[in-house]
Amino acid sequence: MNLLPVLDALLSERSVTRAGARLGLSQPAVSNALAQLRALLGDPLLVRGARGMVPTERALALASPLRAALEQLEQGLGTHAPFDPRTSDRRFTIITNDFVAFAVLPKLLARLEREAPGVRLQVRAWQEHYVPGDLERGEADLMLGLYRTLPAGHRETPLFEDRFVCVVRRGHARVRGKLSLATYVKLPHVLVSHQPDGRGVVDDALARLGLTRTVALRVSHFLLVPAIIAATDYVAALSEFVARPFAKTWPLQLLPPPLQLPVGKVSLVWHESTHASPAQAWLRDRIVEVARGSTPRARAVSG
Repeated sequence: MNLLPVLDALLSERSVTRAGARLGLSQPAVSNALAQLRALLGDPLLVRGARGMVPTERALALASPLRAALEQLEQGLGTHAPFDPRTSDRRFTIITNDFVAFAVLPKLLARLEREAPGVRLQVRAWQEHYVPGDLERGEADLMLGLYRTLPAGHRETPLFEDRFVCVVRRGHARVRGKLSLATYVKLPHVLVSHQPDGRGVVDDALARLGLTRTVALRVSHFLLVPAIIAATDYVAALSEFVARPFAKTWPLQLLPPPLQLPVGKVSLVWHESTHASPAQAWLRDRIVEVARGSTPRARAVSG
């Protein structure tokens, strides 16, 4: 590869001296490179003529594709053109769970519709509390969600926080405007989890008090919970950001948890390999602006 620019300069200049001056190389260095090229290609490439060096038939055949290849390489290594959202038809893949999508996507899509009408999103479900390998493999662009640790080679920026509220139906015979810890542990609970035997943060908080609960129902999605609670005597610890809008349309009571539960911290995560991408940086900025502006009470997860 180091010899190809030398051949290009020799074919253009038809002189070892001028080719060396063009490349910033000495005449012996250019002559040595030409000797290596001749050996590699099995052709003299340039021979002495009355008015300088004359390319051989093989060299003339190489000249155009070599120049085109070097120009393409120079363009590829040059400064990236700025990302223009108004004309882009780029598709981005975002991994998130349904509650974060509920909190962020509607306003993000409204923003993209105005600023980048050709940009498309693919949203893939992810309910786990760790960063998926899809970002490192290049199979997804961004993750929005909750996780315990940030893997090496990834970057993050906080979006918002959400707190838990306990949700029961209005008119619940055992809950009349206040939920005691004793009543709470006796009620049947709904837990959002993909794992058959997975524990929620409520289980961990109760265990610290020497208590347990009965999980009567496990579901895979946060947004199923309000409808289930409205029709049963179950209780759920749910993201306040999800629960409050549903309490306006479903017969639900939102009550403070009778024990201390952790605050859920939602962040935006991407891989180091995409950090310098102008398109990725543009989308990350829009998500941060929308997420922080959409969550005035910002603090979530389901237990």
